[in-house]
Amino acid sequence: MTRKGRTAGVLFGAATLTAAILGSGPAQAAPAAPVVAAAAQKITWRACPDDRTVQCGKLTVPIDWAHPKRGTIKIAVARARATQPDKRLGTLFVNPGGPGGSGVDFALDRGELSKQIRQRYDIVGFDPRGVGASTPVRCAKVGPRPSLHPRNQAELNKLTAYQVKLRQSCRKKTGPLYDFLGAGSVARDMDAIRAALGARKVSYYGVSYGTWLGQRYAEMFPGRVQRLALDSTMDHSVTGATRFLVDETRGLETAYKQFAKWCPTSKYCGLRGKDPIKVLDALMLRAERGTLHEIGAPKTPLRVPGLAQMIRVSLYDPISWAQLSEELRELNRQKPKTVKAAAVDPTPDGLFAGIMCSDWSFPIRDGKAMAAVKRETRKAAPHIRISPLGWEPITSCLGSKATDPQRPYRIKGVPPVLIVNGLGDPATVHPWAVGVNRQIPGSRLLTYDGGGHRAYSLSPCSRKAVDAYLLTGRLPAKGAHCPAVMPDYTEMRTRRTPPTNPRF
Repeated sequence: MTRKGRTAGVLFGAATLTAAILGSGPAQAAPAAPVVAAAAQKITWRACPDDRTVQCGKLTVPIDWAHPKRGTIKIAVARARATQPDKRLGTLFVNPGGPGGSGVDFALDRGELSKQIRQRYDIVGFDPRGVGASTPVRCAKVGPRPSLHPRNQAELNKLTAYQVKLRQSCRKKTGPLYDFLGAGSVARDMDAIRAALGARKVSYYGVSYGTWLGQRYAEMFPGRVQRLALDSTMDHSVTGATRFLVDETRGLETAYKQFAKWCPTSKYCGLRGKDPIKVLDALMLRAERGTLHEIGAPKTPLRVPGLAQMIRVSLYDPISWAQLSEELRELNRQKPKTVKAAAVDPTPDGLFAGIMCSDWSFPIRDGKAMAAVKRETRKAAPHIRISPLGWEPITSCLGSKATDPQRPYRIKGVPPVLIVNGLGDPATVHPWAVGVNRQIPGSRLLTYDGGGHRAYSLSPCSRKAVDAYLLTGRLPAKGAHCPAVMPDYTEMRTRRTPPTNPRF
């Protein structure tokens, strides 16, 4: 198993594992179902090719946990042993999000967690079903791609038909697994891994979409949770396309405003002497009129979604703010010229759709309703106008029906949960963390006042709080905040380079 080219988020221990089946895939929303027993299986470990100090293995799990005889798949697992085994606290599952991120890669990187955590925990990551070195989702090309931003009912019909055809192609090439990619099935896989490791309880550190996997595990197996840390959290109670997109776009605009506040104070900002908000407004107007082109590609138009996407990627880590300012300066210097070619949308992702649309529903009645969603979003965030990350799930799930759609949380009987989230997070927005905090009894929210995604990597204060919680169970004070950390270009700290199209 190698990290190169990975997608970027076990039967059953020494004794027989019995799992209470709450439903997965089409049966996932059912209130109860029979208990299913599965034969015992151990993990056969070997040294990972990328890091021989880490153990890699694969486990077999049912495709459909409610009907184990329908077939099985393989789940790839990696374990980095605690470096101080005599002081070991237990097993810490980690997941980097995505959806579609590799937990195996995250474990190989020890979750990018501190030395103290690595000393005291076995860090275990797995590639969720359909992802990476686990049994993968496979999709076929399905012909010309319509615009992801339909202007009328006819274009919406074309896009819906395309997305349905894409998911059908994935289902045909992947098989029945494609219908069982939701967090309910993944949570059962996690518990099978727990049992195979011989652990009575496990702790969990999830980032972004990985927080939803941890939340679902806590719902289904509350008695098996030791500690649960949610960094930059999803909120599975957020319903409807309008609220989802408005929340995402407001969050992106909040993140941009933090950049705009920093810019006049730093010699590294390329927009010195200019108001970054006014620069953005002018560029958005040109993008809307079709008189802006991509940097280095004068024949490729840069429309509103493309400009918002360029900005969004740079806001995941404040260390990218200087580069963003230079890009905005270059765009601002372009001579207005109409670019008649069609804008280039990202290629729809069948794996992303298969996972996201299992657990999230964004029904759009018709073209008028879709236009209304965009109007409401633009009113709520008039400068950035739209979050491409918020728009992608809505369009990816056109014509689909979620098996475990958004709903209030049902997490009870778990130890106190730590939630950490940035005010300027452009992906998993701070109001979602507030919502999750309100719904999980005994949870505690630590707010990082700065910008960027994944508070642990952005702030020594956040990192210290997460470490203290995982090591001792100690929670920060109620209503606690960590101060914003501005980018330090004299030190140029090394951080993980985000992918080209980072998501949750």
